[in-house]
Amino acid sequence: MNIENLRRLINAEVLNKPSVSSVLNFSFEAKNIRQGYAYIGINANEDEIKEAILNGAYAVIIEDDFEVIDKEIAFLKVDSLSVALMRLMRFESSYKNLKFYSINCVQKAILKRTSLPKHANILPIDTKELFLKIINADKNDIFFSDDIKILSKIAPFYDTVWTDTQAKAINKGSIFFTSIICDDVYYQNLAIPKAFKGFLSGLIRHLNKNQIAFKMGDLRGIEHFEPVFVDRNFKITPFGASFRAFIVESDDELFEMEANFLRKNFKDSVEICIPKNYKTKIDSTFIFNDIAELKQLKDFRYAIVKCQKQELETMLNKSEAEKTLFDF
Repeated sequence: MNIENLRRLINAEVLNKPSVSSVLNFSFEAKNIRQGYAYIGINANEDEIKEAILNGAYAVIIEDDFEVIDKEIAFLKVDSLSVALMRLMRFESSYKNLKFYSINCVQKAILKRTSLPKHANILPIDTKELFLKIINADKNDIFFSDDIKILSKIAPFYDTVWTDTQAKAINKGSIFFTSIICDDVYYQNLAIPKAFKGFLSGLIRHLNKNQIAFKMGDLRGIEHFEPVFVDRNFKITPFGASFRAFIVESDDELFEMEANFLRKNFKDSVEICIPKNYKTKIDSTFIFNDIAELKQLKDFRYAIVKCQKQELETMLNKSEAEKTLFDF
């Protein structure tokens, strides 16, 4: 990239008159700099900048005042490195005609366990990884993300992977598995809760419509609508080994959807459990101050709980301290 074009793109001030005219790539780590790279000095000190220059940097991009220690290379000062990176990514996205799709957290979890072609990826969350992914992308590469804020900043435009509201599960068994027919293909006993059949079907139809080849992998443990089966003494049992289970969900929107799904399918045998200060439109059946209070529940088949799975399992695995002579 031409340095003058780079300066304009990131709205930078050139602190010197360099002899070099362009850069080949970018790096955030001085040790990874190669001949012709631009070093992006986030919180960089003088030693790191010197190392980058020794390794062949043609430009140093910084947001703090810094002495020009090599007049041959370009020193570019910006008001905000984060804004500069977003501007660069937006330019690259447009120039390379990258395609972006908005997905929800469940669809993201499914895609993480799905084999996709090399040109289709899930956008990283980390800013540095995200930047390098976009900078090093090939023309027409495809990216999925569940972060609308990021998409709105780096994508000139993006499409949404919609939920298939007409999707129907064709298996009558466990609610933790789904069998569907989508685009004339039978997907049998996928380890996806039936509550998510619309998310799954919508994703499959989107991939097919856009001719993105895929192969479903092991979909267990997608971190939503996760069951923790327990016996009558609230001891954790293997999957399906008990008639009752806690179902944990940490996402606000999914919690309401899942609670409605359970209530519709199981009515009186479902408990809706929320922390005391949690606000929801769902009519709860059990409000707790301490998660250990869940052990007060009596007859239920499923109890959906607004919490983290690890939090619940830690509580269930914690054995009560034995009483001593002083407790009597």
